[in-house]
Amino acid sequence: MKDSKFKIGKENTYVYEPQTGITIPTDAKVKIVYHNKSDYANLTTSLIKKSNVYEFSCKVPDSTRTLILAVYDGKNTVDNNQGKAYDIFLRATNQAELGKCMLNRIQTFGYANYYLGLKQDLKAESILLEYNNLYAKYPILKEDVSYGNYLSIKGSINAEQAKPEILDFAQKCEKKTSEEYLILASRLYGMLKMDDKVKQIESQISTKYPNGEFEKYKFIREFSQHPDKTEQYILESLELYTTKFKDISEKSKDIFYYSLLRIYLEKKDIQKLDQYERLLTDKGMAASLYNSLAWSSSGEDLVTPPKDIEYAEKISKRSLDIIANMQKESSSPEELQNSYNMVADTYALILYKLNRFDEAFQYQDKINQSGVGMSTDAKERYAGMMEKVKGLEFTRKYIESELANGLDSRVMLAQLKEIYKKSNLSLAEYEKIKEKAVGAATAKKNAALVEKYGSTDAIGFNLKNINGKEVKLSDYKGKVVVLDFWATWCGPCKASFPGMQELVTKYKGKDVEFLFVNTWERDKENSATVTKVKTFITDKKYSFNVIFDFDGAITTKYKVEGIPAKILIDKKGTIISDSASEQDLINLIDEQLSL
Repeated sequence: MKDSKFKIGKENTYVYEPQTGITIPTDAKVKIVYHNKSDYANLTTSLIKKSNVYEFSCKVPDSTRTLILAVYDGKNTVDNNQGKAYDIFLRATNQAELGKCMLNRIQTFGYANYYLGLKQDLKAESILLEYNNLYAKYPILKEDVSYGNYLSIKGSINAEQAKPEILDFAQKCEKKTSEEYLILASRLYGMLKMDDKVKQIESQISTKYPNGEFEKYKFIREFSQHPDKTEQYILESLELYTTKFKDISEKSKDIFYYSLLRIYLEKKDIQKLDQYERLLTDKGMAASLYNSLAWSSSGEDLVTPPKDIEYAEKISKRSLDIIANMQKESSSPEELQNSYNMVADTYALILYKLNRFDEAFQYQDKINQSGVGMSTDAKERYAGMMEKVKGLEFTRKYIESELANGLDSRVMLAQLKEIYKKSNLSLAEYEKIKEKAVGAATAKKNAALVEKYGSTDAIGFNLKNINGKEVKLSDYKGKVVVLDFWATWCGPCKASFPGMQELVTKYKGKDVEFLFVNTWERDKENSATVTKVKTFITDKKYSFNVIFDFDGAITTKYKVEGIPAKILIDKKGTIISDSASEQDLINLIDEQLSL
């Protein structure tokens, strides 16, 4: 820090001195992440050369204790301290305050890893070790509310071993009586499945803090779960919320405006969309909502027929324009490149389905040239569009180059085979390319799976299905198994289900079993989850074999970080993919059935 003391509520200036051998470009910036109460946030600021050092300035919320940062040039990392980042402790005026700063740093690990591209070890055991080392030096920190996070991690490793410690801290929190500690006590009792105690604490919180954070959360949760929202209901709820809780923050109001957008997006009322989109502060929420509908309407690959494609095109272009405008207004437009690429990918696919091949290819090519990188399924779409616009020879060279670089795509292999046939090229030569590509991709994939799971052996489980029957993974030895992790609140999960139903129907009677693993539901009672899921599956007429991972234990063991997530297991019980696109999933299943 340039000044000796952190100035609360004001912009502060910091000094950065590059390590020997690191060249700082003229357009370099500093990416900063921090944890403020229950929220994670990030910002980007310019790096200014001052003699032999550099300076940067920023203002963060008053309660922030630690900044984690790295230097980058707009696209690539220039200096992130060899994957560890740099830390700035803002309130380290004494040993006790230094301990709190270090605690704040641990809390920000995961977000910093994602946003700054770090190499911190995020295994539960490693995070626990960081906490333990800190608590050994500053035992008083075990009284902080953040100790609940520590206990959650400890419980995820060994629930039985952690129970006494969780119970002890829950009882301590209950005695403190502040709303923050009472809410934590309720959460800890919930971890112990002490439902009566949870109800007692929650009743106590509601009585003592009728306009507090818990009641705000309850209000928003009940509003979100309301089954039949109308414009009148939403606007009345917004008025009631702001009056009762005196919360007129843009973030809170956006929850209600977003719900209004959902209604009129479904009704295809563009005029109303305009009205409420203007009121929405976080325009990225609107772009994401529009893109989700457009993507599900597109067919999601080059071959699946689209739905209501003309409306999808309008909505997709709308999401693209929003992100493009956000980039123009941003001081760091490169940070929105991933968002732009996502919506441009959708728009390109829709243009392709409208036979506007040149435009489609232009958008997909722009994504390719952005330097951010494309996913396997995006590259598959790019190759399909390329063949329409650039021809067979150009596309052949692109696909062969991608395969030579280790891309694992049965879709592109199939396209390459057709190109060889159309071009009257040697199929024997194609088979050599395929054998080499599949071998290299399989080896690379297996190495990644071993690093992720410890081995390629599928993790066994014994879960109950929608009819209360126990389902063991081992029961399906000799069959290809697809695990599809999902939740009723997950829009992308539900958007994928019509396509998954087609696969279930396609492979009915064959040695393939689809297990739809319901996880991360937000109900307090397992019975409520079962009822909700049964209603959803019945209403949609899906013939899915749904199994319930009520506590998320199996989801955690399979390292699922986001849903939907699909894991493919072969007849021997070996994981062969945990990241295949739906189109590639078909090719992989067919390949396994042919063995």
